[in-house]
Amino acid sequence: MTAIGRSAFLVSFCLLAAVACSRDATFTEPIPPNAAIHWVEAVPDTMQEDMRVIDMVSNAGLYDADFRGSTMFYQGIQAGSRHIRIFNSSQDVVIAQQVLVDTTITFAGSDSVTFVHMGFARPGSTPARQVRLFTDKAGDPGAGNVSAVAADTGSQALQVVVTATGTTAPILARVSLPAGQVVDTVTHVNAIAGGRIVGSVMTAVIVPRSVAGSMAPQAFTTPSAIILVDRRPPDRY
Repeated sequence: MTAIGRSAFLVSFCLLAAVACSRDATFTEPIPPNAAIHWVEAVPDTMQEDMRVIDMVSNAGLYDADFRGSTMFYQGIQAGSRHIRIFNSSQDVVIAQQVLVDTTITFAGSDSVTFVHMGFARPGSTPARQVRLFTDKAGDPGAGNVSAVAADTGSQALQVVVTATGTTAPILARVSLPAGQVVDTVTHVNAIAGGRIVGSVMTAVIVPRSVAGSMAPQAFTTPSAIILVDRRPPDRY
């Protein structure tokens, strides 16, 4: 190839590269609608679990989750029909391939839901292991709600107290809500949702103690609650 020929080839190549780069820079990929989901592992007598979307590549899921594991804040999950499975979480390939739950759920872009794997895994135990899906409809708390009252009480902590239906004693579980953090106008840090922060909406998922002798963490010796944040104060920064 002559020197002139080589120059023409290089110029042509550069022009094609420039056109390709220009096309990529101006292309806008559409963002699909996402629902919002909390995941909760509430099975008190089993090993770690993986909850995952399997019909598409997705960041939504809960992995290596012990009993009482959860996503406190919502994750985005692409709207549409999502195929979800729950597996045992193990380094043993045979165990990790065991499917505990296989279900398909249709999500709308406006949905906010809590996905709870609950019940007992051991045969004959009641209630049996199952998945429950709760639709969250957290509206604006407004004035005079529990969060607004708590914000005026300084450091007093709010608690969720659980008793049998129609009774006030004995107390089955007593759980303190996270206090949260007010907005910091000096460092420009947004508020963190909590029991003393106006505009916060939280859910308490009541869970039992671990089953003694099971593969669940044995530190959980009394009933308690998993706290989820359904709505946080609006960002200021």
